Amino acid sequence: MVSVHQVPFVALLALLPVALYALSVEMIVVVALINVVLIAASVYTMFLPSESTVKAASA
Repeated sequence: MVSVHQVPFVALLALLPVALYALSVEMIVVVALINVVLIAASVYTMFLPSESTVKAASA
């Protein structure tokens, strides 16, 4: 099972097929690559600890 902190890295694995497909010169491939990066970055920031969580853990 994948832990919550590994989810963004698993999402980045979706870049491998896109990168292979990017060898073609179509613009839609670049758009797909950017979308995967945006989604992975969003998932990563979504699972970062919030300020209240960090303050509660240090108190």
